[in-house]
Formats: sequence, structure tokens, C-alpha cells
Amino acid sequence: MSANDDFAQMLRALASVFSSENHPGGDEAARALGEVVSNPFDLPPPHSLDITNTARDALRTGEHEAAPAILASWSLIDWHHSGLDDGRIRPEIALSMATTELIGPNGMIFHPTVRAGLFMQVASLNYVTRTHPAEETFVMLGGAGYWTCNGSPPKRQTAGAYIHHPSNAPHTSVTKDDPVIAAWRWTGDIAYEGYTLTG
Repeated sequence: MSANDDFAQMLRALASVFSSENHPGGDEAARALGEVVSNPFDLPPPHSLDITNTARDALRTGEHEAAPAILASWSLIDWHHSGLDDGRIRPEIALSMATTELIGPNGMIFHPTVRAGLFMQVASLNYVTRTHPAEETFVMLGGAGYWTCNGSPPKRQTAGAYIHHPSNAPHTSVTKDDPVIAAWRWTGDIAYEGYTLTG
């Protein structure tokens, strides 16, 4: 199996994850992930970040059904510190997180209307309140974190949990003893320009 075949298998696994979300946005993300693997694609050279070793370890212990396909493509994933390059997220927070946009306008594979990827947050980090026009769902793949939305009490989330944020809903994620690795998708108004960190 080629590297592109492994990558396509990962995207199919994530499509299955989002199709089980029971939400129109999840269905849209699943269709988009399926669309991009139906055509030939080239992958950019990956960036590797030291902190993503923590995410890989969390993924291995989370026992999520998508984990084997993601681990098989791990060396191909183009990781970046979340929101650091364009200043959307303060460096003291951004340097403790990493993300990859697997598909999307800025993704490893282009898609015009959906962003979907992977996200990790190290232990003992408060990723403070943020809002954005995009509708968002995180799917926990490993580790544990405490999530709030619209002022709700923090709720501990572990592998298998779906965490949905409506458009412009303020939300936070806080880690304590464990890191987080999750899949994420944005649908609707997916422009990064609307992202605001308010905490």
C-alpha cells in the first residue's frame, strides 16, 4: 500500500467518524472527506513538531476505532502550532497545541467549503474562551479534557465523545493530567478571519 493509500484510508476512517455524528454538518464533512479521496491527490511535505509525540501516545491508548488508520499515516501529517503564524492565538497557548487541516481551503488536500483535521493540546493547558462563525465538532480520539460551551459547567470528555459548538458559541477546552487528541471539522462560514480569542 502506498503512502497516499494510507492517507486516503485515514480520511475514509474520519469520514465514518463524522457520519456517525448525527448532525448535518457531520454529514457534510463526511461527504467532503469522501470526495477528496475519489480523485488523485498530492501531499505537501509534512512538518513534524516534538509535541505531537504526546498526541501519538494518547491516540495509542485511546482505543478509538479510527486510531489505527491515523497512526498508519502519522509520518505524512503536516502539523502546525495552532494559530501561531497568523497571530490568532497567543504564543504561550499556541506553542502548547498543534493542528493539521487535512482538507480545506488551506488543507493538505484542497476543499472549498469544509475544513477537517486533527488537533492536540498538551496536558495542563487552558485553551481559553474562543468563538468563530464556523460550526464545529471535535471528536475525542484519546486523552481527556474538560470542555465548556455557552457557559456550561466543564465536562470531562474522553475517547469517543462528540463535542459540538454552534456558530459563534463561546467555548473552552482545559487539560489537566492528560493531553487531548481529537478530530475536528468546520462547516458553514469557515473563514479563519472570524476567529476571536476572548479569554
